Amino acid sequence: MNHIRLTDLDELALTVRETKAKSYITEAIDAYRGGAYRAAIVSTWIAVTFDIISKIRELASQGDSAAKKIAQDLDKAISAKDFRKLQALEDDFLNKAHVDFEFLSSQEFIDLSRLKDDRNLCAHPAFVTEDVLFQPEPERVRLHIVHAIKYLLQHQPVQGKSALTRLVADIKSISFPNEIETASVFLNSKYLDRAKTALVQNLVVALLKALLHGDDPDLPPAFSSQVALTLQAIALRHPNLYEARMSERLPSIAESLSDSLLPNLFQLLGADPRCWGWIGEPTRIRIKTFVSVGVSQPATRNIIFRAVNVEELKPLIVNAFNSLTPESQIGVIASTPRPEFADRAIQIYSSASSFRGAESLGTSVIIPMIRYFSGNDVIKILEVVKKNGQIWDAAGTPTILEELFDGTIKQINISRNAWKELFDFLAPHHSWYVEKGWDWSNSNWIGLIKKLEKVGINIPPLSPF
Repeated sequence: MNHIRLTDLDELALTVRETKAKSYITEAIDAYRGGAYRAAIVSTWIAVTFDIISKIRELASQGDSAAKKIAQDLDKAISAKDFRKLQALEDDFLNKAHVDFEFLSSQEFIDLSRLKDDRNLCAHPAFVTEDVLFQPEPERVRLHIVHAIKYLLQHQPVQGKSALTRLVADIKSISFPNEIETASVFLNSKYLDRAKTALVQNLVVALLKALLHGDDPDLPPAFSSQVALTLQAIALRHPNLYEARMSERLPSIAESLSDSLLPNLFQLLGADPRCWGWIGEPTRIRIKTFVSVGVSQPATRNIIFRAVNVEELKPLIVNAFNSLTPESQIGVIASTPRPEFADRAIQIYSSASSFRGAESLGTSVIIPMIRYFSGNDVIKILEVVKKNGQIWDAAGTPTILEELFDGTIKQINISRNAWKELFDFLAPHHSWYVEKGWDWSNSNWIGLIKKLEKVGINIPPLSPF
C-alpha cells in the first residue's frame, strides 16, 4: 500500500506545470519519503509560494493591472532588500491567490492555510508553546503535498475572474476558431485541460446566460456563435460537469425568457440538441408555437432553422421551411445550411434561367451545402448541370463544381462515374474550341479536370463537329 501511495505522488508531481515549482515539490516528496517531515512541509510551502508568484507574474505579462502592481511591489522590495516588505508580501500571497485572483476556492484556501500554519511551526520553533519540536504526522505531510499540487501547482493561472476575462477576450478575437475541432484544441490547451471544477461550472453558467439573455456587455449577441462553440467545447472536454450544470440551470433560465429572447434558445438547441431534454415542458410548448410564428419574420427566421437537428422539432421546422417562398428558402440555405435542405437546394439550383442566375444559385445553395451532400447528392447535382445549359455553360460553373469536388472527395467512389459522364457530355459541346486551335487547357474547366485526372478519371479530348 505504501508503495502505491509513493507512486501516486510521483505521478502527481509530473502534473506540476512550472519547472521550478516541480523541483521544490519533488524535494518535498523526497523529504517525506526520508522521514524528514518538517523539511517536507517547508519545501511544500516554498513550492506554493513560488507558484503563486509565478502565476501573478504570468498574468502581469498579459496585462492584468492587479498582477502588475503586485509584481512591481515585489521587484522593488527585492531590489531594495526590504526583507520586512518581502515577508509581508509572502504572508499575503495565499490570501491574494484566493480573493484577488481566485486561483483557490474557499475550501482550498482553508486547506492551504493549514499548510502555512504548519510551515510556521516547522520553520519557527519559537511559535511552539510546548517544550518540544513540532512533529507532523506522515499522513498530514502527504496531504499537504497532495493539496498543494491538486489545488495550485498543476493549474494554469486561468481560474476565477482572470479566466473569464481572458476567455471573453479570446472569444471576441477575430482569430478565434470557427470550427468545433480547432476550437476544442485551442480552448482545451489554454483553459480546459486543467481547469478546476468550479471554473468549468462557472463558465457554463456565464456563457449560457450570455447566449440566452443577450445582455452581457462583454459578450453581446454579435458573438453568440462563438459562445455556442465554446459551450460545445466544454461539453466535449468535461461532459459530466457540463451536463450536470446545464440540467440544473437551463430549465429556470429558459423558462424566464421573454418572447423576444426565445429565439436565442434555437441557437443553443442547434449547438447541443440534448438541451431539449433539459428544458421544461412549458418551454417546449412555447418553442413549438414560436416555430410557425418566427419563420414568417425575417428577423428570427434563420435562427429557427438551426434547431432542425432536434428530432421533436424537425417535422415542424421542415414544414415551416417548405412553406417559404423560393427566395426565402435560398436565404435560409445560404445562412443556415442543413442536411435536411439538400434535395430542395438541388431543386432550386436546377431552376436557373440565366448564366448569372446559375452562378448566383451555385454560390448560395450549392457551395454552403457542400459538407452535407452525400455521394448520391453529387450525382443529382451533376445531372442537373447536364440538363440545364444556363448552368453548364455559365463561366462561373467550373469554379463552383471544383469546390463541390474538393468538398465531396470522400464520396468519389460513389460519384466517380457521374464526373466522367459530365465531361463525356461537355466534350462535344465545346468542340468549337478545336476550330480555334484550343483544348481543355484554354477553358475554365482545366482546374477541375486536373483534379479529376489525379483520382484516375479520364477526361475525353475535344474533337471537332
